[in-house]
Amino acid sequence: MSSYKLRLKHPSGAEFEAEGPTEFILNEKTSFLAGIAATQAGEKAAGAPAAGAPPEAAFWAKIVEHKGELLKLRIKAPGIGAVEAVLILMAANRALNLKEDLSAIILSKALKTSGYEPDRLDRLLTKEIRESRITASGTKRNRTYRLTQKGAEAASAAIIRLPRDM
Repeated sequence: MSSYKLRLKHPSGAEFEAEGPTEFILNEKTSFLAGIAATQAGEKAAGAPAAGAPPEAAFWAKIVEHKGELLKLRIKAPGIGAVEAVLILMAANRALNLKEDLSAIILSKALKTSGYEPDRLDRLLTKEIRESRITASGTKRNRTYRLTQKGAEAASAAIIRLPRDM
């Protein structure tokens, strides 16, 4: 079985990379392009974002509520678990607050106000850190998390699974 690799960079700045069999790459590429088209259609329907807001603010406004540093998912979808919610919140933090790092305390509060009740955030994110979707630095109360490119791709996949009627 042949393995192929495809990389795309959309004019909007979104990037796509897939490796595997032809059918897999074509399916993923179609989903990626459909997601971008839906995002652009949603931005046009929502109107122009407020002055000074990032261009994707209208897109994120449908997914998260933004109050200062604290973000909250607008809907708790059945197919989205706590880990996917963390990835989405971290991607929103990167896009809206323009910050790469997110403290464990803020992230934990954001997750809880979004309707998820994990026991401990560090244990919840152990697998994500091991699989290089998230990086962690610091210890205990000074711990911060950062979303990697691999994590941003996983967050995009989770966003695509959110209900369309939000």
